[in-house]
Amino acid sequence: MEFSLRREPKAARAKARLDGVQRLKECGFILVLAAAVFTMVALLSFNPADPSWSQTAWHGDVHNAAGAMGAWLADSLFFSFGILAYPLPPAAILGGWVFLRRRSDDEPINYTIIGARILGLFILFLTSCSLADLNFDDFWHFSSGGVMGDVTNSLALPLFNVLGTTLVMLFGWAAGFTLFTGISWLTIVDHLGAMTLNGVTWAVNRIRGDAPTELGVPDTETQSTAANASEPMELSDLRRLTPSAPDKAERTTNDEHTQNQAASPIIFGGQARSETDVPATDYSSADDAASVAHESDQPSEPTLGQWDIAIEHEVPSFSSSDVEVEETEAISASAEQMSDHSQADEAPSASSSRHADTTYGNQDGLSELERAAQASSGADEDDDPFQETIRQAQKAQQQAAGLDHPFLVKDEPDLPTPTEPFPTLDLLDPARHTAEQATREELEKIARLVEARLEDFKVQARVVGVYPGPVITRFELDLAPGVKVSRISGLSKDLARALSTTAVRVVEVIPGKPYIGLELPNEHRETVFMSEVIGSERFKNSHSPISVVLGNDIAGEAIITDLGKAPHMLVAGTTGSGKSVGVNVMLVSMLYKASPEDVRFIMIDPKMLELSVYEGIPHLLTEVVTDMKDAGNALRWCVGEMERRYKLMSALGVRNLKGFNEKVKAAEAANNPIPDPLWKPGDSMDESAPKLEKLPYIVVVVDEFSDLMMVVGKKVEELIARLAQKARAAGIHLVLATQRPSVDVITGLIKANIPTRMAFTVSTKTDSRTILDQGGAESLLGMGDMLFMPNGSNHPIRVHGAFVSDEEVHRVVNNWKARGKPQYLDEITKGDQGSDSLLPGEAPSGGDGEELDQLFDQVVEFVTESRRGSVSGVQRRFKIGYNRAARIVEQLEAHGVVSSPGHNGNREVIAPPPPKD
Repeated sequence: MEFSLRREPKAARAKARLDGVQRLKECGFILVLAAAVFTMVALLSFNPADPSWSQTAWHGDVHNAAGAMGAWLADSLFFSFGILAYPLPPAAILGGWVFLRRRSDDEPINYTIIGARILGLFILFLTSCSLADLNFDDFWHFSSGGVMGDVTNSLALPLFNVLGTTLVMLFGWAAGFTLFTGISWLTIVDHLGAMTLNGVTWAVNRIRGDAPTELGVPDTETQSTAANASEPMELSDLRRLTPSAPDKAERTTNDEHTQNQAASPIIFGGQARSETDVPATDYSSADDAASVAHESDQPSEPTLGQWDIAIEHEVPSFSSSDVEVEETEAISASAEQMSDHSQADEAPSASSSRHADTTYGNQDGLSELERAAQASSGADEDDDPFQETIRQAQKAQQQAAGLDHPFLVKDEPDLPTPTEPFPTLDLLDPARHTAEQATREELEKIARLVEARLEDFKVQARVVGVYPGPVITRFELDLAPGVKVSRISGLSKDLARALSTTAVRVVEVIPGKPYIGLELPNEHRETVFMSEVIGSERFKNSHSPISVVLGNDIAGEAIITDLGKAPHMLVAGTTGSGKSVGVNVMLVSMLYKASPEDVRFIMIDPKMLELSVYEGIPHLLTEVVTDMKDAGNALRWCVGEMERRYKLMSALGVRNLKGFNEKVKAAEAANNPIPDPLWKPGDSMDESAPKLEKLPYIVVVVDEFSDLMMVVGKKVEELIARLAQKARAAGIHLVLATQRPSVDVITGLIKANIPTRMAFTVSTKTDSRTILDQGGAESLLGMGDMLFMPNGSNHPIRVHGAFVSDEEVHRVVNNWKARGKPQYLDEITKGDQGSDSLLPGEAPSGGDGEELDQLFDQVVEFVTESRRGSVSGVQRRFKIGYNRAARIVEQLEAHGVVSSPGHNGNREVIAPPPPKD
């Protein structure tokens, strides 16, 4: 014995040491762990400016925390896998642990399972890269799915398109998940169903649990317990199953069995006991059961709460084999346990049937038993993970119910389909005129007052006409010989002070009359309602589907304009001047005139407030665009659609969209539809070219144009310029609105191509000149008061904008929603920004997203031939300014043609000279 005691520490130390193979495995795992940590640090601190595999050489500081090697490694991983590079280090650690960890002798490596997991991991990464490339934006300058995702999608998209590829990759991902984890999706569905059923049953029993429990003994108890093993048992049934007091040895054996059972893993409600686990104890009468209940009060004996008791109002069902004296586990309501336990219950059930006619004599013990059973059931509910899931679901339902408020925007219910072809005037509020009109005497008094105030400023003038309107009154003045109009214009603020009004606008030229106008605001202002302008004869007689309502002029006459003749419109004004209401009025008026076959909309709303109400109408080509990157793609799509329509009109020999639609309609009436002349074999699955159909007008509405310019840049200005110059004949029209009328937003290029403009109230005369090329908008009254300059005219018209409330807009929108659903085109906002998607006439982008200069190719030829890359040389050779020459040289440096400037400012030409003939 002493010898073994001396040898034990040495044997233990020898056992703790590793053999040669185990040492190599553990060292390998440490190396894998270090490499994974190094890779994760490199990925998290990645900087695209660091020199790397996809970045040109640059001798500067490396920002990556893992150094130059980390920068190269992170760049390569992002290039290959995109955002899926981040899970690679954890996956490497997991693989190293599986292969290199220390194993016991009785735990061999299962190479079949490992091979399946490797295959599943490969499928997971492949499908995840493909899905990331399809559904996420680019990551830095890498594809979100890396090269793996790009290559996979390039092979799958021609066969399945976007939706089919997404479905195939989702199912492939599910298969890879099963191969990697070994978890069956059918098992997950079964467990979810079981959790749902258990939750519903628990909730029902919870509601019924407040009722008193009936403890009466059934009249007939001739059925065996085994036959009812799958049904819930009453407390009266438990009296027949009460075991007699076993001896000390049997109790000890059952205690050991209970400990072993508690130490075993329990998954989804525990494991079923075998037939040998049930003690073969004879069941006695109710007196013995009462004695057992009395013994449960002693500390040294098992409590009554350890019995497997099922009360119908507390637990849905249980297995009768769980009825043991020393049992410590809670009752499980699993249906699998009930089926597995039914065979093990046959012997105890047969024994209990012989004592079916016995009754309890000790009611106090019975009450104690009932309380213990309820306590056990309550403890089971608290420990059951299913109940925890149910409580979380109930909490989520309560939170969702808290968000159910009538003021929150919710999906509209199914509305009845209207029978009228277009919305009716009943959807708009009727006009209510409550303001008092000025009498003739009051107007005459004001006219004499105007003459007197002008006389105070040494200006001889006579009022020859008075034209009262809903908002302002115009006084026409005949100036004395030798009085210049500029004197009256300079006195506008002085006249407003002298006449005690908010503002006075001077109309210097009235077409067809030798007079000037003086516009004074009315004392009682009227509101121009949308319904009275929509119901006017001028709007009814307008046959164009893109006729838009503006409001009333100073005489109260409706002002209607055809967007096809505009052909584009610029709307500008300060915040609160009525600009957004004016845009809504134009949109609602087109909804009263045009069907989805006639007009389609593309709405861009950076503020996510003004145009979001139109979401879901069938006129939309795409969802209301709120992301400015998608807005740039939408404008790019419009340019491409414009070019496509021009090709179609050229093939049919027509000059505009109206002629195209008439020719297509005539061909269909003659039962000889026209095939698409632009179709090529391979464009679709059809064997023949599709037939041409009617093309609708497309109206592009941008609610805040300045935000789009700031986010996307000058590229938007070029796209809008192309649309404004050519899109009129193609049936594409722009409505641009901005609250920042500055020269960097409303540029000269935009103003030259958008002649129709609407100016609401602005703060300064400079802003008015930016919009209208003349003053006057700074003197407007706000609340929809505007100056409208139609196409081909230099004289703006004073218009009082119509008012449409949010409720009216919602009613008109819901009316169209009830008529049909929109058919969105995903390619409008998901346009590819690569070189393959460049439109005709569009130059490729530079390294920083900047447009290359038009002289870039010529400068490259000059620099490579002369071997001089200085800014001054380019400036003299091409006779351009210094700033432009410097920008071209910087582009040459970005493309690797010339080097960065040295210490003396000279640049070395890196590109080889052009080949000589």
